[in-house]
Amino acid sequence: MTSLHIDASIGCAGDMLLAALVDAGADRARVSAAVAAVLPGATVGFAGVQRAGLRALQATVSAPDTSPFHTWRELRPALTASLPPEIAAGAVAVFAGLAQAEGEVHGIVPDEVHFHEVGAWDSICDVVGGVAALLSLHPETITAGPVATGSGTVTGAHGTLPVPVPAVVALLAAARAPVLPGPASFEACTPTGAALLGHFVDHWQAGPTGVIEGSGVGAGTADPAGFANTVRVFVTADAPVPGSAVMLETNVDDIDPRLWPGIQRELLAAGASDAWLTPIQMKKGRPATTLSVLCRPDQQSAVARLVFRLTPAIGLRVLPVGKLAAERTMATVAVAGCPIAVKIASWEGAIVNVQPEWEDVATAARELGEPEKTILARAQAAAAELWPNPRNP
Repeated sequence: MTSLHIDASIGCAGDMLLAALVDAGADRARVSAAVAAVLPGATVGFAGVQRAGLRALQATVSAPDTSPFHTWRELRPALTASLPPEIAAGAVAVFAGLAQAEGEVHGIVPDEVHFHEVGAWDSICDVVGGVAALLSLHPETITAGPVATGSGTVTGAHGTLPVPVPAVVALLAAARAPVLPGPASFEACTPTGAALLGHFVDHWQAGPTGVIEGSGVGAGTADPAGFANTVRVFVTADAPVPGSAVMLETNVDDIDPRLWPGIQRELLAAGASDAWLTPIQMKKGRPATTLSVLCRPDQQSAVARLVFRLTPAIGLRVLPVGKLAAERTMATVAVAGCPIAVKIASWEGAIVNVQPEWEDVATAARELGEPEKTILARAQAAAAELWPNPRNP
């Protein structure tokens, strides 16, 4: 499973994230084609630069002086009509979040948000290019660490505003993003950067996990002394997790509950040692279910692939789990001529549990026309003879 982690600990602007994705291997041709489809004549160039003495990639957009789109209402149909469906869907979602945040800040409906607020042609290029770049990397899950917002003030169309500006506050709050001021005394996280993070990120964590297979560094315009003004991204792949077992977990709130028994059967048939469900309540009060799957470390990728195929999950927690297992042996007892397997568990050489196998109990009950509880009691009584006599172990 391929994952992407975004390091926004210095901040995040749309052009910085776009450059970092391209530096990590995103398809430049796909980015350029998507931008030109929305804004004919627009181009995106990339050049190597230095930030605090470190190499980075900077994105430079060239486009007409004015955008043909003035409000979110005007831009939305243009995105849908000109872009491939998957890129259009992502770009619409990012701009919808941005327009919603700006509308809340200024007390207007999102459709009427003007482009000096959601960004002019440069923001269109950053968002459309960023979505195209991300899709070309095909990550199965996206994470990010705390977002540096910056500090001080910024001057815009509405005058001087405190950093983080209100739209950034609204966007990062909606995404439940952890924040910190960071080292910058300027606008380190822009509304476009915050909107892209809010759409992309599945969950927030301190750093990348797994095996790092690639990375990219995107440069901001400013090159202040004392720190590298960059966004970093890491492309990672699953690695075996140390320990005798791995537990994969995901919270699901959008599934027909009748699917769960079949999902558990398939997971167990694929080799998982256990799979169980726990009812939970998610944010905003939504009822949901946590699926937990226990498997060997070498089964992690196969089990994750199956969970993604069978459920709506788009992310998994991976937890190393230590195990203590009693030694198991099998024996057989008979109830009215029906064989019933019995599992015998031993710890440090002593028998600690003797238990009939339920499937055999149920089969015998059907064959004999007796209640399952009756057959279980008789099987347990027969199995009790397998315990050693305490006087003569």
